[in-house]
Amino acid sequence: MTRDPGPLKADDLYEMALRSFGREQCATAIAYADACLKLAPGHVDAWLLQAEVHLLEERDTAALACLTRAAAITPPSIVALHRLAAHYLRLGRPENALAVAEQLKNLQPDDPGIDYVLAVARSRSGRHGEAFNIFQRLLHDDPDDAGSAIEASWLALGQRDYRCGWPLWEHRFGAGITPAAVHHLPFWDGSPPTERKILVLPEGGHGDIIWAARFLPGLKAAGARVHFLCPPALSHLLQNLQGVDIWVENAEELPGYGCEYQISLLSLPYLLGVDDPSRYPPPRLKCDPAFAERRDALLARARAPLRVGILWSGNVDYGGNADRAAQLSDFLPLAELPFVQLYSLQKGPPHRQLIEGGLGDLVIDCDDFDFAETAAMIQSLDVIVMTDSAVGHIAGAIGTPVWLLLDTFPHWYHCFEGDRSDWYPEMRFFRQQHPRDWSNVVRNVGEALKGVAESRGIL
Repeated sequence: MTRDPGPLKADDLYEMALRSFGREQCATAIAYADACLKLAPGHVDAWLLQAEVHLLEERDTAALACLTRAAAITPPSIVALHRLAAHYLRLGRPENALAVAEQLKNLQPDDPGIDYVLAVARSRSGRHGEAFNIFQRLLHDDPDDAGSAIEASWLALGQRDYRCGWPLWEHRFGAGITPAAVHHLPFWDGSPPTERKILVLPEGGHGDIIWAARFLPGLKAAGARVHFLCPPALSHLLQNLQGVDIWVENAEELPGYGCEYQISLLSLPYLLGVDDPSRYPPPRLKCDPAFAERRDALLARARAPLRVGILWSGNVDYGGNADRAAQLSDFLPLAELPFVQLYSLQKGPPHRQLIEGGLGDLVIDCDDFDFAETAAMIQSLDVIVMTDSAVGHIAGAIGTPVWLLLDTFPHWYHCFEGDRSDWYPEMRFFRQQHPRDWSNVVRNVGEALKGVAESRGIL
């Protein structure tokens, strides 16, 4: 006769929840964790497990509820507070993250991991100088702290301190966020490259590559024979790029070129000692002339004289896209302006918002273009109004006026203050006042469009 084990205890139910989660049985894991919490409402690990399940299922609000409950339990859980601060940052609520980070600091004042969280929260809250000082202190204690170095580099570069920022940015090699290197080639170290064959590797997204292509002529002027491994998606757009001796479109062909060194494209400003953006004009891009007939047909559909291109989201796979992206609905107040014709340049999954919106020619769709065709369309529009993405770099390089709608902690390319770009003469900034709130930004854009219309005699 077997012995009755008796009723399950809270820890038993938690272990069952944990095993269920490990088997990807999320609903069962939630049920067991609920049963655990019924017996022990202060079971921190059960709350944290439920939060992890909700995050996996993309239920951010439910995850926040679980994390706040875990963090409120006495005595305070360092793990729960860490995760709560991180989730607030993920949700675009830096002030909340900062309050939690300061609570952590009071609990463990000498923990460098907590100092890092505190510095990130301060940087996202606009307290850039305080954050930079913490990162510098962390780097003093651990010079190999790549995470702190990268964060510090963004802060320095975002405040136009290039001499400080470029060396810090090189720490990204220690964080594993650099392009795939060619194993048999040494890296160029900035020594005189006269007649040396240097392979330049692309790095980052398409916008990063377009932005950094301006530095290739500087490498060639220093005496190098520049071989550029160009991503296929950009090969048409960058055909007219200056500063390139040999185009390489297939990495398998590299051994035949006899390159002596390699370098990442985004390391060129450091190695070239860039400290004045005005000395490095945007790259020359190719606008597809074969696209003229399609472009003219789209332009002929305009119902208003001021042709405004819009784009509301960058690459959804980019980690910071939730902060920098808007929704199509945020841009629709611009369609209320009777003198404006909107053209959508949106690509990727966010384009579904336009398809499902049923807007007809209120927003004319220009979705199925490659980059060179997009460039040709941009060249024919009066203004581009958009959130941060590669298309902004294309418009900036072409010279079409581009109005970039920026979140409260934008990419350092666009700095943290000012309404004009250091890198693109025709780029103007409209900055958020509050995270993920585009209402005032779009209202200001509408007023600026009225000013353009008045200057052209449209109004």
